[in-house]
Amino acid sequence: MKISHFSVDHPVVIAMLVIALCVFGIYSFLGLNMEFMGDISLPSVEVLAFYPGAGATDVEHDVTAILEEEFVTLPDFKGIVSKSFDSYCWITINFRDSIDPYDMLPEVRDRIRRLEAQLPEDLLGEPQAIVGGATMIPVFMFSVEGGEDRVSLSRYVKDEMIPQITKIPGVANVSIIGDDQLELRITLSTEKLQATGISALQVYQVLSASNARLPIGEALYRGRSSDIRFDGAFSTSEDIALLPVGADASGAIVRLADVADMRFEPAERDVYVDSGGKSLLMVSVTKRLDGNVLSINRAIKKVLESVQERTEGAITTTILADDSRDVGASLSTVTTSGLLGVVMAVIVIIIFLSDIRATIIISVSIPLSILFTLTGMRVAGLTINLISLSGLVVALGMVVDASIVMLEQVYRHYKSGEMGVVETIKTGASEVGSSIMASTLTTVVVFIPIALMKGLVGNIVRDLAVSLIFALLASLVVALAVVPFLMRVLLKPQDLLVKRDAFSARPVAAIERFYGRVIKRSFRRPRFIITAATGILVLTFVVAQFLGYSFIPSTDNGDFYIDMEFAVGTPLGKTREKAQLAEEIIRREIDELESVTIFSGQESGFAFTGSARNAYARVLLVDRKLRNRSVHEIMLSIQDSLVAELPGATIKTTNGGYDKLIGFISGGGGYGLTLTGENLETLVATADEIKGVLNRDPDVVSVNTNSTYDSETLVLDVSHELMGSVGISSYEAAVTSAILFRGLDAGVFTHTDGKRYDIQLDSDLKNMPISENTLATIFVPGGAGENVSFADISSLHRELTISQINKIDRAKSVTISATLVSEDTSGINKRMGEYLKENPLPVGVSSQSGGILELIEDSLGPVAIALGIGIFLVYSVMVIQFERFRQPFIIMVSIPFCLIGVVGGLLAFGSTISLIAVIGVIALGGVVVNNAIILIDYTNLLRERREKELDSTMVTREQQLEILDSSIIDGASSRIRPIFMTTLTTIFGVVPMAFATGLGSEIYAPLGQAIAGGLISSTIITLYLVPILYRLTERRRIYKRNSLQEAHHA
Repeated sequence: MKISHFSVDHPVVIAMLVIALCVFGIYSFLGLNMEFMGDISLPSVEVLAFYPGAGATDVEHDVTAILEEEFVTLPDFKGIVSKSFDSYCWITINFRDSIDPYDMLPEVRDRIRRLEAQLPEDLLGEPQAIVGGATMIPVFMFSVEGGEDRVSLSRYVKDEMIPQITKIPGVANVSIIGDDQLELRITLSTEKLQATGISALQVYQVLSASNARLPIGEALYRGRSSDIRFDGAFSTSEDIALLPVGADASGAIVRLADVADMRFEPAERDVYVDSGGKSLLMVSVTKRLDGNVLSINRAIKKVLESVQERTEGAITTTILADDSRDVGASLSTVTTSGLLGVVMAVIVIIIFLSDIRATIIISVSIPLSILFTLTGMRVAGLTINLISLSGLVVALGMVVDASIVMLEQVYRHYKSGEMGVVETIKTGASEVGSSIMASTLTTVVVFIPIALMKGLVGNIVRDLAVSLIFALLASLVVALAVVPFLMRVLLKPQDLLVKRDAFSARPVAAIERFYGRVIKRSFRRPRFIITAATGILVLTFVVAQFLGYSFIPSTDNGDFYIDMEFAVGTPLGKTREKAQLAEEIIRREIDELESVTIFSGQESGFAFTGSARNAYARVLLVDRKLRNRSVHEIMLSIQDSLVAELPGATIKTTNGGYDKLIGFISGGGGYGLTLTGENLETLVATADEIKGVLNRDPDVVSVNTNSTYDSETLVLDVSHELMGSVGISSYEAAVTSAILFRGLDAGVFTHTDGKRYDIQLDSDLKNMPISENTLATIFVPGGAGENVSFADISSLHRELTISQINKIDRAKSVTISATLVSEDTSGINKRMGEYLKENPLPVGVSSQSGGILELIEDSLGPVAIALGIGIFLVYSVMVIQFERFRQPFIIMVSIPFCLIGVVGGLLAFGSTISLIAVIGVIALGGVVVNNAIILIDYTNLLRERREKELDSTMVTREQQLEILDSSIIDGASSRIRPIFMTTLTTIFGVVPMAFATGLGSEIYAPLGQAIAGGLISSTIITLYLVPILYRLTERRRIYKRNSLQEAHHA
């Protein structure tokens, strides 16, 4: 190879390039972000709109449907998912994979502004649009304690601590949960209102209109131009108390203080955070996409330490969640696996070569390849995470393969003593350079389709593919340029050396002779060997049926979530009591507990508000080394305990860590089935039937549906005819009832001390029992000025309503999700498939897979396409290499036989068929052919040499056949050592990964198991099957060529 010749002839140039590579590699490593997993978010924008007091049906009709109709016309639109709850809606707009959602954000916000006139007037502000994805998940959470004055503590956190955290590079958002903010609450007395004849609506209108501050332009004042501002805003609570709101029957002025009680008090909370009997003020921090979680969390901890020092311990903080702990532990685990793999690979080299210089040369190729890879990762914008590091670990065993083949071939000539050092290196490089390039490129090209995959699957595996591509290309450059350079520097003239064979030379020579005899004998029974190999492969497919399947193996990160849903109508206070009882049960039943935090009024998802009857617990366990049970065993145990001790509550446990991330991106885990249609009642009824079936399934722990008629609404049903007869509008009656029963925001006032306070207007009827008699005590002013009782224009009745309405691409949907006892979904998928086949869905209702099954089905197409393209590219590279179409087909035969080892490896470790394991199979498609390439390429070389020694025009058919057989035997047996060395270094490189048990190892261990098993089976069968197939095809080619020649001469 000319590259190798150049490196031998110009060592100084190569040395300088190696130094530059080291410098840039170290610089790139220092600049790479570190995280548990790379960003797997799909391009989407989230829109959140609040409609206080409205039910889910009204929210869907008045807000969600209007927004959806506008959003579907967005450019590069792909799909839309909406969820309408009581008082708010959450819409997810999905765009095509190549679109940057930040580019679409201005357009979405502009569309929202255009719809202002069509949306309800009492919408709480403008709907908010943000870029969605995994960056919405907090990377750091902590609680703050300090004295009894929670209002002052909340203000200190907001004014002092959050600004410091926000300034940290990489931080996206900092939010507070459970804080207390003072507001001015004005509670109207319905009795006083009735006595004075003042209506609640009148008070609200006067209060809102009297608090105004507006710029009104410019004017000349004393000869100078000045801005003019009208200032009629409240500045003290006394201003508000003395505000005239009307007059009584005698004409006396009635002030606000005459009909209302005014006080400063903390605003009502929607969510409570508790732990250990204490109410917590909690702060959560999210990072930007380019943020480094290790440096961010380290900086946050310094802020917390400084706060405690400045306040001399008056304010203390407790860390509740720290992603940097998981990141550090998981990266340490995979790095340890990689280092062990390197050590084992070096030991293989020492055993086979027994030469310190050869060992040094091969060992140096590993860090050089890694440095080159790190530079490529920095340029490509990758991060150091579990998946990209897994790719590097897999590559560690592969990167030495090319160098080993180069070194071994040079050493064969070097130890013969027939040539000088420089000539030896050039000769050896020329003989194997092309096969090295071909074998490396076959592995590289198989990863190109994976690197180009789109969607969630592409986001997950892209880092692995790209890091492997860089590492393998680096190994090719090192083998062709750096290894010859190092041999030029380290190898001495042969006459200065004491000849010494490796202590493995005799065993390897014996194996070569034995293998040669076996190959010779196999020529006599080719059909038996082909049939036996095929039979084993068929048996493998049968055995594979016993393997379960999952999307991504579930991890044990030591944290999980417990969602609790209590009976319809449960108030927040009661929910909090029951959630605290659940905390006591958790603390009693889990000995491995480190901490537990209870959130009342919120679900464990990422909704910004929650139902009063929902609560969840975040449970953090001690390090897995200190406990005997896995997180999954603990989850099943606490699920049973809570169900038994909290009757009537719906309990659902979900794993944390990467499982939570996958669930967030995909819409859930476990088993899922989504029903779509237009009739919501039919959807809910069908979902309830399926829920009953799932509850009886042995693999199911708990079942939930995301829509059901689970709410009761008390409807104040007014008569338009009666209202019209007394001159009352529907809006006036609605606002009056909202003030009296719920309360309304009446503005903001800035106190003279500079602090801003919200003004909340409600009445003494709020949170009080309501009956028909209540309607007789409240009134609204009629058109003629008289007060009209609500009892005269309305009636009260109760309706069963739905608290959540879901739509997928504007079609109503209901999703049934089930938490399973394990990550294997094969059993339940089969049983539910049979059930749906025997029990067809109602007309107008269609279904689609959800949960893990949806992810698996969505990944099958892209993965199959990537596998097909990868195999085609491998074949193309070999055709170019051999300049023949038939011999690459022989080499391709080794690919399916790797499945024997893959299935065996997964069965041996009790793993399931997952996306990561399938990526291992695709990787093997490019790796297992390398041995066959080396074998056939060298056999071809021997045949050409031996035929050239004879007069090519006088070579008979018998001589050609004899040369063919001898070349196959000699070529195959002489390649045993490099094949063993390259195969063993690759296998030993991934064996520590296969046996890994640290944090996050569940994700990447199947990759090592699949590759190690596949390499073992394919190597064994390749060594027997490929020579036989090569002989059969070449003998046929020789017979055909000679027949044509005889026919031509005749």
